[in-house]
Amino acid sequence: MSALVAVGVVIVYIATTILMAVPQNGATRALTAPARPFFSQQWNVFAPSIQKASRFLEVQSQWRDESGALVKSDWIPVTESEYGASEGQLQGSRTNKQSANLVKTYMTRYQALSTEQQEVVRDTFIRRTDTGYAAKTADSLIEQLSGLEDGTRGRVISFLRHEYVVKEFATYWSTAYFGRDVERVRWRVVTTRPNDFDRRLDDARQYEPSVRTFGWRHVDDVIDPQALSVYQSVVERYAR
Repeated sequence: MSALVAVGVVIVYIATTILMAVPQNGATRALTAPARPFFSQQWNVFAPSIQKASRFLEVQSQWRDESGALVKSDWIPVTESEYGASEGQLQGSRTNKQSANLVKTYMTRYQALSTEQQEVVRDTFIRRTDTGYAAKTADSLIEQLSGLEDGTRGRVISFLRHEYVVKEFATYWSTAYFGRDVERVRWRVVTTRPNDFDRRLDDARQYEPSVRTFGWRHVDDVIDPQALSVYQSVVERYAR
C-alpha cells in the first residue's frame, strides 16, 4: 500500500512540474495555484536587489547677530546624523529615521508637480513687508502654483502641507543645534546611488551624488519650549 502511495506522489509531482513548465492559461493556472509557492524561485536570495537610491536631508539656517546682520550657518547633515545613531543596532528606532521618512514623502509629492511648479517651490518663499520680511501665505502659494497648471490644486495642497512639516522640522533642528533664534531655514536633498551589483566591492564611487536645493523659508512660528527640548535631546545624542 505504501508503495502505491509513493508512486502516486511521484506521478502527481511529475505532472505538476510539467504543468508549471508549459505556457500557462486559465485552466493550468487554477490547477497549479496551490503548488506554485513550492515551485517558485526567489533569485534575489542569491543576488539581492540593491536599493536604487538613498536620500539625505541637510538643513541650513540664518539668524541675526548683535548688529542685526544675518548670519548663515553651515549645512547640518540631519539624516546622516540620525543614521549614525543607528550603527550597531539591528533595528533603528523611528527617531533615527524621521528625516529619511520626511524627505521620502516630500520628494514624492514634489515629483508629482509640474516642471514649472517645481521651479517655483525650489525658490524662496519669503515676502517683503512694511516692517521687514515674512513667509508667503498658504493661500497665495496655492493660487500661484495651481495657476501654473489646471487640475493640480489637490497635488499643490498636498505638497504644501508636507512642505510645512519639513519647515517646522528644519526650524526645530536648527534652533536646537545652534541655540539661536532662527529666522530662516532652507534644505537640500542629497541623493546617492550605490554601485551596480557587479561593482559592489569597488572602493571608488560609481555615481556622483545629486543635490536638489530648496529656497529659504521664513520662520514666523512660535517655538514651543517643550517640543524644542525634545529636539535638543535628539541633537545632543545624535549630532554632537
